[in-house]
Amino acid sequence: MPTYQADAIVLRRLDYGETDRIVTLLTREYGKLGAIAKGARKGKSKVGAALDLFARSTMMLAKGKNLDVVAQVERRGDARYISGDLRRTAYACLDKVMEDRHPVDEIFELVVLTLQRLNDVKRVPRADAAWFVMRMLDVLGYAPQLQDCPDCGTPLSKAAGWFSPLLGGVLCPRCGAHDQGGSPLSVNGLKVLRLMAAGQAELYDRLRLSDQLLDEVEHALDGQLEYHLDRHLKSLDFIRSIRDGHRTPA
Repeated sequence: MPTYQADAIVLRRLDYGETDRIVTLLTREYGKLGAIAKGARKGKSKVGAALDLFARSTMMLAKGKNLDVVAQVERRGDARYISGDLRRTAYACLDKVMEDRHPVDEIFELVVLTLQRLNDVKRVPRADAAWFVMRMLDVLGYAPQLQDCPDCGTPLSKAAGWFSPLLGGVLCPRCGAHDQGGSPLSVNGLKVLRLMAAGQAELYDRLRLSDQLLDEVEHALDGQLEYHLDRHLKSLDFIRSIRDGHRTPA
């Protein structure tokens, strides 16, 4: 079988048959793809031992009829604190936003960086996940409108407003209506979203965001992502359920 090499990250794993494992991989060269690791669940399998969730590896894959086959794996990174912590695992399960066999180098680098951050126990996973979603929206061309009202075009003042995924941004007080889809956004929430949209990573990392503020940011970004992907993401439901049970102590 023809073989090829890929810089890959394991996004999902599924036990198959007696000893095999099916994996969803995000690769730099070929985008997201599925592959089967034959015999990966055997105790002495070198391939199986290297296929940890969210770990980065250099893989040799062979072309198959239905699924490609994982032939060799050389680990390049550690992800023990992601796979070992359900909360961090939940934030990493966003593979549904990526199309199969559609490589985008910027997305791969973003995922690598995000997984490194989620693997750092000193960081706040909710804040890192929100940053990831904002950057994904930007790469996909769905970045929210945060300077002018997307309905009437009026420049937004520094005041509380209403975020509308349907219209793609923050509405001015005249256009905002709480009976339409969306979520409220405070002045500080708007400031944080603008900082994120500008890509000011160092300043964002220095912020100490309260749970209430993170709620606002997450509702806005999650709503924007789901609207433009035109489907309800179960992975985001899982993330919400996990983070609701792991609030930052007051």
